[in-house]
Amino acid sequence: MSLSKNTLDFAIVGAPKCGTTSIFESLNERNDLSFLGKDSHILGKDLDLLLRDHSLTIESVLPSFDSERLIGDVSVWYLYSETVAKEIHQLNQEAKIIICLRNPVDLIASLHNQHVKGGDEAIADLNLALQKDFNNDTITEGVHFRTRPRYLDSVDFTGQILRYQQLFEKIHFVFFDDLKADFGKAIREIESFLEVEPRSEVSKVEANERKNISKPGLVKILKKKPAFLKSVFRTAIPSKKLRHKLMEKALDASFSDDLVQSKVVINDENQKVIKQFIEKQLPLLSEQTGRDCSHWLK
Repeated sequence: MSLSKNTLDFAIVGAPKCGTTSIFESLNERNDLSFLGKDSHILGKDLDLLLRDHSLTIESVLPSFDSERLIGDVSVWYLYSETVAKEIHQLNQEAKIIICLRNPVDLIASLHNQHVKGGDEAIADLNLALQKDFNNDTITEGVHFRTRPRYLDSVDFTGQILRYQQLFEKIHFVFFDDLKADFGKAIREIESFLEVEPRSEVSKVEANERKNISKPGLVKILKKKPAFLKSVFRTAIPSKKLRHKLMEKALDASFSDDLVQSKVVINDENQKVIKQFIEKQLPLLSEQTGRDCSHWLK
């Protein structure tokens, strides 16, 4: 195992909703790997993320890590970013890149749910949200993003992959279907790629649940915590502990107990738009990944 001192040895760059959280939690169990965190987004100068801590820089963070471990970052919007590939390359030209991919139809449905749950999507109805997005309607400011990425831009895989393949020789692709079919095998393949000893036993990590959001407007307000709301809330309820409990209850009230994994269906009209977008990518995507993804059209 080759070790690099105070540099970024590898990065899991996304795409979102492709199993990166499960991969991170599994790899984070190892004593020979260190992570900047999950979705640290320390890199990505072009990502207009509202919650980013701008006081942190990669140069200030890396020296604090143990140089006897491989140092990695897991940030799902790095694949979407137009600058991160170059930023990683400037840190370490030999960095290893892990790219996770998924059928865009399923990815978009799951991503919409995450955006609503996180306060970055104002429209709870998936198909209405997609229709407005495809029509290039204005995107309102969210909680995490000033302007969240449009759904089709989030799955423009070939252009995103190309940015990394132009700079890096060591790229490993992980497909969501493979994680579902045999999680342990997929993780061991990642470990082999990172040149660490693959574990004989890998515990399955549960995926995030997709819940039905009944009050997206309330979620956005509670997540964003406008200054006037915080001021009124602090005056009315001096106890920080009580405020926190009330906020949690209000958020819980915005989510129903219904899981939407098997219930939400993208209608034929919206599926047609997505599949036409996918179809244009398939020949190059197959060349880039070495995988036939034509089943995504079925």
